[in-house]
Amino acid sequence: MAVEDSVSIILLGGGYTLQRVGERLPSDSFVITSRREEQCEVWRKHGWKAEVASVESVDSLKTLFSRYPKARVLVDSVPPLRVGNASRGVENVVEALRGTQIERVVYLSTTGVFGGRDGQVVDEGTPPAPWNEQGQARLDCEKVYRSATEHGARFASTSLRLPAIYGEDRGLLSALKSGHYRMVDEGTLWTNRIHVEDLAQVLVRSIQATSLPDVLCVSDDEPTLAKDVVSFLCHAHGLPRPGSISSQECVARGAYTMVSNQRVINKRMKELLGVVLTYPSYREGMGSKR
Repeated sequence: MAVEDSVSIILLGGGYTLQRVGERLPSDSFVITSRREEQCEVWRKHGWKAEVASVESVDSLKTLFSRYPKARVLVDSVPPLRVGNASRGVENVVEALRGTQIERVVYLSTTGVFGGRDGQVVDEGTPPAPWNEQGQARLDCEKVYRSATEHGARFASTSLRLPAIYGEDRGLLSALKSGHYRMVDEGTLWTNRIHVEDLAQVLVRSIQATSLPDVLCVSDDEPTLAKDVVSFLCHAHGLPRPGSISSQECVARGAYTMVSNQRVINKRMKELLGVVLTYPSYREGMGSKR
């Protein structure tokens, strides 16, 4: 097995966000992973190092880490497992990291761990209180990394708590254009978001930072009532106003993120990472016609 000495960053679970991160990094500085060889082939043609890996297999992860022994930062964007123990994937990562030179793990979590349903303001000091299995699964994964650090693991871990991620081809505007979107409770719930390009900037700065706290909230500058975002987009893009469904119906469908009702503060993110958002609100991110 060939060993790659130039790679200092492992992007675990390459997808919508980590591909944007890869575009901002020197191509010889990172390896990106997928469960599918076909996707890895696409990235290799792009000039990237790519490996097939699965968090469901400790051996798969050990093989990955042994191939890149100079790696110092791991960015984990793999969601909790859907079957059985949701945090088992993270447990496998922690086991496979033993004996490696990884110094920092950046885990992509969710603001859903706060569990806000009353419009409350949340930040890094807000105690998490998830009320559904999705939020609890993410919090459980955070705890595995945090516990490993507290019990002598070489690496420090940071959980980035993320809101809804959107871009030109994904998010509320796309849903409105498709006609599939429905407001919840007439759009009276608070929503939070981050543009994928701004999130990529946050992740690159997190990779490069000398130190990070164990939790960091990520969001744009403007928590907004859903109805206000919808009204703006419908007017800006000439779209019909969508209908509404109840929060009870959303819960019954398992669409828990749709009934989140909280306001995320990004002050610490901007102070620690020096981030200047390209899309500080939905107006910059979704306002122009395409």
